This record gives sequence, structure tokens and C-alpha cells, in this order.
Amino acid sequence: MDTMIHRAARMIAIAAVSVGALLMSATDALADKLYLKDGRVIEGVVVREGDGFVFFRTKIGTLQKEEMFTKDQILRIEREDPKAEPKTDENIKKEQQAAKVEDKAKTKHTGAKRIAILNFGPPSDWQGSAGDMVGVQISVEGFKKAIPLLEKDGAEVVVIRVNSGGGYGLEVDRFHALFEKEYKPRFQTVAWIESAISAAAMSPWVLEDMYFMPNGNIGGCTGWSGDMQAVQGVGLEMMLFEMEEASRLGKRDPKIMRAMQIQEPLSYDIDDNGNVIWRQDENGQHVLNSAKHVYTMTASEAVASKFARGIASSREELAKAMGFSEVEWVGEEAAKVVDNNIRENDTVEKRTREVLSKYQLAIGVAQQLPDRERRGAQLAIAKRHLAELRRMVKVNPNFEFHLGIPPAWFTAQDELIKRLSQGP
Repeated sequence: MDTMIHRAARMIAIAAVSVGALLMSATDALADKLYLKDGRVIEGVVVREGDGFVFFRTKIGTLQKEEMFTKDQILRIEREDPKAEPKTDENIKKEQQAAKVEDKAKTKHTGAKRIAILNFGPPSDWQGSAGDMVGVQISVEGFKKAIPLLEKDGAEVVVIRVNSGGGYGLEVDRFHALFEKEYKPRFQTVAWIESAISAAAMSPWVLEDMYFMPNGNIGGCTGWSGDMQAVQGVGLEMMLFEMEEASRLGKRDPKIMRAMQIQEPLSYDIDDNGNVIWRQDENGQHVLNSAKHVYTMTASEAVASKFARGIASSREELAKAMGFSEVEWVGEEAAKVVDNNIRENDTVEKRTREVLSKYQLAIGVAQQLPDRERRGAQLAIAKRHLAELRRMVKVNPNFEFHLGIPPAWFTAQDELIKRLSQGP
């Protein structure tokens, strides 16, 4: 009898475990649902969200597919975990405002200078995990979103730590406007240069105070177009004029940037009062550049010529170079927003390249197939990839010239698909 009771108890226990396992499996099987404005409802998992886009992964059998959708395509998202629902912009603004008021009420200034550091490009310790192009990975949007978070933390000084090999000139004008009209009126905004080349050198040029890392460099601002052809004519004159204006806003001599944009000599004298007098020739006491080169300034040259205020290898050294003996480091949330923006932009850029490659493969195969039915299957794949490319260009319009897919390219592809669809 006891044996039978033990067996029954054991079977009940096994059944309970099995039911638990089934319940767990059922829970694991739950998925997010994506309701689209075109009427489709897709089940899968929200993999990643950024400003204006969502990456959604679906699974058919053992095959997984990840696709990007823009916010203007999405009606709503139902999540497996309702608590994971993103807050609306309106609610976020209300919470930020409330937190700001609460912080002001609670926080007393200790006398320490509140300093925040934002990355303009991935620092070297990211070890190449993301790209560093201005206008691709580095965008104005991330820095805009950081402003209310910096204000919430009571940041007084914002350090723009620059490490980038350049990028697109269109974003330079946007950074000038952002730093000049939004950052400088709110914070003491300074640049800390690890490496600033081309667009990365020009973007923070409106900031008056610059500090360098020991091996820091800035310059090499030649504009390029097409197949790496240096900008000439009207385009060059416009760039020169724009950077003259940026030099005025940054309170530095325009001769410096001019030598960084075109092959112009650069030297300087130091008068009896210690003032630096810049010259667009090679006759000064200190010659920095000849007429045969485009100039890139080193950290030692920057300090010697009083272009930079100091050299610092760490944030503590930077605070000391700025003359602050007591410091409170703030802006962690703002820094995360900027860093995440870099990573998200990098993800979208890589995904766009992948989809472009898949589109080119599908359209290439379709062109080779004489059988209309098989060709139609490849064209359907090509259409899907082309639609996704259009959405990605909306997320970052700079992809048009970054990847060579301007509006005219899309029009040509539409015509090609139509022609192949109508073929024999």
C-alpha cells in the first residue's frame, strides 16, 4: 500500500513538473505583435529600437529574419511584457520636467564644478566596435536629446570629447548651429581632442576652448566629392566662407582653418606681450605649414601656439587644466543617450549595407533567369529589400550619398523591376 502511495505521489510530482514545463514553454512562446498601417500583423520579437525605427525578428521553422520598420509604418506594438512598453514622448517630457523640479528642490550646490563628458565619436577604448563618421554614426540628434538630461543633472561644463576621422559636410553646419545656439548659451562647452579630422575638426570649431590629449591632432579638412576628388570652384569657396564664419564664432583666426582646408602656408609670431599673431606665409617665428601641404595640428603645436588651453590624458587632468580644483562628474544619462545614438546609427548603417547587398543579388539573379515564374520570385525578394532601403534612407537621409542610393537610383530600380516583370 505504501509503495502504491509513493508511486502515485511520484507520478503527481512528475505531472506537476511537466505542467510547469509546459507553462514555461507557453510563456516562452509568447511573442511581440507588430500592427502595421497596411493591415499586416506580424508576430516576433522587438530586437532593437531607435529614434524613428524598430528592428523586428520573425521566425519561420528554423529560419529567422530581421527587418526594420519605421515609426510611420507602425500602428502599434503589443509586447509580451506589457511593462516593456516604451513611454510616449509626452510622458517622458513630463517626467523629465518633474524630475528637474524635484532635483532643484533637493540638490544644493556643493561648490564643486559639475562637468559632463559627451563622446563625439567612439573613444579608442571602444576598440572599433562602431564607426566614427560624422553624419552616419555621429549625428546631431543624439546631442539634441542629451540637452534636457544635462540640464536635469545641473551640468555647468560640457566637454565634447572628439575622436573621428571625418564624414559629411552637411552635418557640420548642423553641429555649428547646435553648439552655438543650444549648448553655448546653456553650458560652458569645450572640446577635448583625441583625433579630429576633416568634418570632425570643423564641427566643434565654433567652441572657443579646446584641450588636447597627448597624441591629439586636428585638421586635414579638405572637402571631397565623387570619386575622392577634392572640392573645387563654388563648392570650395562656400566651404571656406562657412569656416571663416565658424572661426569668428569660435574666436580664432580664420587663417588656421584655411591652412587646414587648402594648401596654404601658416606661421605665427609672439609679440612682447605674449600675443600670438597668425600669418598666411612661412615668414613667422614659428612655421607650422608650407604652401605644399594641408595642415594637421598636433597637441604640442596647439599648446605652443596658444590655440589650445592645455593637454590632458584623463578627465582628472582635464579638470585641473581647466582650473577646477573641486569637481562633480555628472551627465551619465546624457552620455548614454549620445553613445547609444552612435551605436544605433552604426547598426542601421550596417543593416542598410546588408540589405543593399541582398537587393543587388536578387535583382542580378532575376536578370539572368529566362523563366518568368522563377524570375518573378526573385523580383518579389528584390521589391521587399528595395522597400526596406527606402525606409532606412528616411531614418538617415545621409545614406543617399553615403551608399550611393539617391532618389534617382530608386527610380531607376523601380523601372528595372517593372521592365523585368513584363518580360517574356
